[in-house]
Amino acid sequence: MHYQEEDLLLQAQWLRHVSSEEYRTGVALIKEVVLENKASYLLIDSRRLSNVPFADQQWIKREIAPYLVSSGLQKLAGVLTEDIFNYISFENLLQNITEDQKARVEVAQFTSVEAALAWLQME
Repeated sequence: MHYQEEDLLLQAQWLRHVSSEEYRTGVALIKEVVLENKASYLLIDSRRLSNVPFADQQWIKREIAPYLVSSGLQKLAGVLTEDIFNYISFENLLQNITEDQKARVEVAQFTSVEAALAWLQME
C-alpha cells in the first residue's frame, strides 16, 4: 500500500489470493488509511486476487462502504483481470454499494494500473 499525499491518492495491491479473514483485514486497513489521510482517490489492484465470496461482499457493504462514501473519497479505480466473472462480481458489488449508500463516488474498472491512474488524474 502506498499513499501519495501530494495527489491524495492511495494505491493498494493484493499480492496473492487470500483467505476471507486476510481479505477483511486488508480491506479494513485500506479503509483506515483512506479515512486517516482524507484520500480523494483510491486505486485497488486486485489482479492477483480470486473472486471475492458473497459473504465478504456483504461485509464490505455493511462495514466498509458507509465509511468510504462519507469520507470525501471522490474516485475509486479497480484493476482486475480480464475474467468476465471478476468483472461482473465487482460491478454488482459497486452497483449495490452506490445504490444503498447513495454514493457520490465515481467508480471504474480497468485491466491496467496505467489506465486506472490516467482516469484518476482526469478532472
